[in-house]
Amino acid sequence: MKQTEQLSIGGYAFTLEKDAADALSEYITSLENHYLGQEGGKEIMEGIEERVAELLLEKCGSQGVGTLSHVYAIIDIIGRPERIEADDPEPAAREEKPRRRLFRDLENKRLGGVCAGLAAYLTIDVAWLRVAFVVLFCLGIFGIHNGLVMTAPVIYAILWVAMPAARTAQDRWAMRGESGTLDEIRRNVADGVREMGNAAREVGRSDFFRSFGKVILIVVGLILLITSTSGLASVSVLSLKGTELFGSQIIHGLDELALDYPAVMDLISTPWVLVLLVLAVVLPLVGMLYAGIQLIFGFKSPSWKPGLVVFVLWLIIIIVLLVLFITAGLSSGALPADWI
Repeated sequence: MKQTEQLSIGGYAFTLEKDAADALSEYITSLENHYLGQEGGKEIMEGIEERVAELLLEKCGSQGVGTLSHVYAIIDIIGRPERIEADDPEPAAREEKPRRRLFRDLENKRLGGVCAGLAAYLTIDVAWLRVAFVVLFCLGIFGIHNGLVMTAPVIYAILWVAMPAARTAQDRWAMRGESGTLDEIRRNVADGVREMGNAAREVGRSDFFRSFGKVILIVVGLILLITSTSGLASVSVLSLKGTELFGSQIIHGLDELALDYPAVMDLISTPWVLVLLVLAVVLPLVGMLYAGIQLIFGFKSPSWKPGLVVFVLWLIIIIVLLVLFITAGLSSGALPADWI
């Protein structure tokens, strides 16, 4: 049996074979010699040790024994400073970051890690996503249409099945748009130092207003989300159970309309006009739903501007309906002939 050593890395104690411990100690020493003399060198080394510890936990666990092959695999993933500088003589000029990938975050999960994974991908606070799912579920429970009860769970279940789990350290890095290499760690530290300098110069004033504005936008987004969801639920209830709930009132009103203004009744009875009437009510709710989600999640609108498309389509429908009903009202006497 090979001789082993205890090594503390990133706040964790690991047991490694003697040759593996020597190789890892030599690697970390070489990194310290390279980075500790630079600005933010201490933070860079803390980030490196965190990455090394994360990879060691994945490969051998906290109770297992690390081998030389484990150490070499970790070095290949993170890299050596001399190799990075040889590949990129001016690393500070390179700003490109890895593309984020969508995973379920098992480390920060409450159920399946769907909300945590979406939050990491969208770079927002996971609490807002969890609140959104709870709001959708509560709207279904307290709404008139019981079918909405299953909306949030079904969406969550679909995402749970569709999104792969971040089971490895490299999956977790990709979920956050990170590569885990020395270059990426150094760039993150440099960006952090730069942001701290800017914040110190601005005395935190802009950060307060930016955070306050973000909170206001999220609150407005939640209001729009709840209002639009409730409205769409009401429309679905009326379309499915309106006759059961208000059958006598609807029949009585239609009979009076047919007697007094037959042309208007004929117009309402036309199927395509009924479709336009439904769209006139539904499209604003869809626009509010889209705006609410956009404000809460903070994503950019696509180039074809769906919000503007919905508004223009709704405006055209309103104009068409106004022309139709004014014409029908004039022909049935509901409006005086000299009204226009």
